[in-house]
Amino acid sequence: MTLNAALRLLAGSVILISLALGTYINPVWYYLTGFVGLNLLQSAFTGWCPAMTLFRLLKLKEQTCSTGMSIHQGVHIIAGSLVLATVGAYLLFAAPPWLLYITAVAGVSLVQSAFTGWCPAFTIASVLGFKKAS
Repeated sequence: MTLNAALRLLAGSVILISLALGTYINPVWYYLTGFVGLNLLQSAFTGWCPAMTLFRLLKLKEQTCSTGMSIHQGVHIIAGSLVLATVGAYLLFAAPPWLLYITAVAGVSLVQSAFTGWCPAFTIASVLGFKKAS
């Protein structure tokens, strides 16, 4: 498994778990969902998040792009923005709860992409001009 796949697996899993905890235990858990979205977004630009440190210690293979931003960075931007927008709208602007289904779809998509190597965000990132990583 590559570092980017492991990161998507972890992020998607935490998104889904925190959504379930927010729904069935306490809505404060949605802040964890937002934190994951924020970490996805910032890691696209900085190349670092707390989980990446662990994955690098585990010697997971990193995929980089020689010029420009990689498709993986594009996926992080798309998923992070989507998660932050939906959770933020729900928490800050009292948007309807069904909006969190979009967040759940993003979480499921991240988890499955860790195993299949594809999600809709890969296609969107490619169309937007993000480069394939080596």
